[in-house]
Amino acid sequence: MRLIASLIVWVFAFTAQAHKPYFSSGEYGTADQAWSIQDPNISTVLYHKVTCEQPVLWLRYEVDEPSEIFIQLGVPLIDRLADYDPVLGVVHDQVSDGISTPFAVPEGMGVELHERVKQRALFFEPFTQTQSWILVERKVQVPAGSGYIAAWDPKGETGKLWVAVGEVEDFTEDDWSEAPSWLGNARFFHEEGSGPAVAAEEQVCSVAPESCATSTPSLGLWLAVFAVAALRRRRVV
Repeated sequence: MRLIASLIVWVFAFTAQAHKPYFSSGEYGTADQAWSIQDPNISTVLYHKVTCEQPVLWLRYEVDEPSEIFIQLGVPLIDRLADYDPVLGVVHDQVSDGISTPFAVPEGMGVELHERVKQRALFFEPFTQTQSWILVERKVQVPAGSGYIAAWDPKGETGKLWVAVGEVEDFTEDDWSEAPSWLGNARFFHEEGSGPAVAAEEQVCSVAPESCATSTPSLGLWLAVFAVAALRRRRVV
């Protein structure tokens, strides 16, 4: 395993830039439960599946002085997510006119919404051999102290997204001992390889987190229901 990790480090040194990956398992849904960014300058990414139970992804950062943070919001390149349109907000105590949100924001803070690009850019991650659409990519100014980065879909739709921060690569040999699990988890998230079909799991929720409903059934589904009902009536007669 150490040999494999060493080889990966050597090969990766000659490839394009990449984020150190982390994975959400449905947590990090509130500011109190936010995922902690150890260093906002280090290039890291958090992958998250948006569900009706966890419609918002929260990340927490802390800086000692006013700083500039590089942020990205991406969506896996999956056909059913072609129109999935989540947004990204930076939350801190110097937002003079924050936007209203369908979720609770820490007292004394506001949300600075960062507009999505008009046309999605494609992003290829060389290590995992996966592709995503980039919806937000920019450097933002934040005041000293603690703050948050939040990602959510304004329409209340479920889907998948990832949030990345930082531009400085900081991979060690010990980090790369996790490379096999990183590779498998990232490709599973992007539905590359032999992962299960999940299209039927996608839902449309109310924007209010306490309410959730499945997508409206298609015409074909209603016709199938009516056909089964008619068949049962014939059998009864």
